[in-house]
Amino acid sequence: MTDPVFPIALLLKDRACLVVGTGPEVVSRTQALLDARARPTVVCSAPNQAVRALAASGSIELYERDFIDSDLRGKWLAVLVDENPTLAARMASIAETERVFFCAVDQPEHNSYAHMAQARAGLLTIAISTAGQAPALGRRLREEIERLLSAANMSAFVEKLAVLRQNTPSSERKRILGEAVAGVHFSGKIEL
Repeated sequence: MTDPVFPIALLLKDRACLVVGTGPEVVSRTQALLDARARPTVVCSAPNQAVRALAASGSIELYERDFIDSDLRGKWLAVLVDENPTLAARMASIAETERVFFCAVDQPEHNSYAHMAQARAGLLTIAISTAGQAPALGRRLREEIERLLSAANMSAFVEKLAVLRQNTPSSERKRILGEAVAGVHFSGKIEL
């Protein structure tokens, strides 16, 4: 049985994070950290052009070599993108000692966190977790939720609510914002 998850939204701005591996997800995981304004270091023995471009632009620190234990020191979060059970177990053990949240993609038995599929509409983020056990379902649900958010022009609605919140005295926010979102509802059904 899989352990239950505790979903949170990490604030990684200016925090050192680590991405290790050469797999196809190295760019997407690194970009996700950049989108969160983290400071990613990438350890990759065979970086592709996209990784090299990020390093050349100064967006990331790149080490063209295999992982070494000290790479985890001082990091807040780390991800291994390659399916390498031996390296995943080694990194998980070090991460536990160093108190670094660690995820080995497609190897949940080594993880202290699981990536969540994220549907975004401007300031709104809806995250979906399957505790790392059914990532394809998480991705598909994200696609469907993003389609619904886009069709509803949710990004503009969230911006409007943010402005309303800023311009409303705190003593009135609960009532006024509650009224502003009273009409929000889902219709339809989920088909499997």
